[in-house]
Amino acid sequence: MHKIMRVTLGVSAVFLVTSASTVLSDPTPAPSASPTESATTDALYVPGAYQDWKPASAPTIKQVSDKPGMFEGYVNFTGEGERPFKFTNAPDWVHTNYGNAGDGKFNTDGQAGGLTAPGPGYYELTADLNKNTWTATKTDWSIVGDATPGGWDNDTKMTYDPEKQVWTVVVAMKQAGAFKFRANGAWKIDFGVDNSNNLQYADNPFFTYNPNLKGLTVPADGSYTITLDLHNSGNYTYSVVQN
Repeated sequence: MHKIMRVTLGVSAVFLVTSASTVLSDPTPAPSASPTESATTDALYVPGAYQDWKPASAPTIKQVSDKPGMFEGYVNFTGEGERPFKFTNAPDWVHTNYGNAGDGKFNTDGQAGGLTAPGPGYYELTADLNKNTWTATKTDWSIVGDATPGGWDNDTKMTYDPEKQVWTVVVAMKQAGAFKFRANGAWKIDFGVDNSNNLQYADNPFFTYNPNLKGLTVPADGSYTITLDLHNSGNYTYSVVQN
């Protein structure tokens, strides 16, 4: 019998200044346009070299609930070498676009160079329009916990599927125990669940630490396909399917 669990992220966050180690500030030339008008938006578009600088087809990072001017989400940068990009507040180059101002900051000078990720990969992007700061942190996801083969000391790595835009792993799980999702094998960006099994950040430099979350569980010992879906900013989900 297959059992599927699917939940939606509900994020309530308070801004923390992100560490300089995750800020990528080397300018890279990018298409430029002087902003002629502003747009009120709940999302920032992320055009860049990885998708031919087309804002209309670019992925977005959404504004954090109840936190005006603060945006967070994930983008898969493809290609080779440094990955230049910009934020725009509309799906075009007519409205405001945000380019590199150095030292982890951006500005609205349409002639400014692009923001830069150091290479291809799956990045968490943050932008704070109140402070004009941004970060790009490359992430590789895994599960960890005493319900997994590696326990709490060794991560079980997940694999990214660019077609489905999800992270997955097929793994033997234990009913006795719990697990969490975490990035880069460290307790810096990780998810637990609340009492309603909603996916929430436990640790994240852009949000406050949430000590009230619990680990995820499976209903019985056995093989499971576990999926983490972060492609829809502000609506992160997971599924646990018994094979």
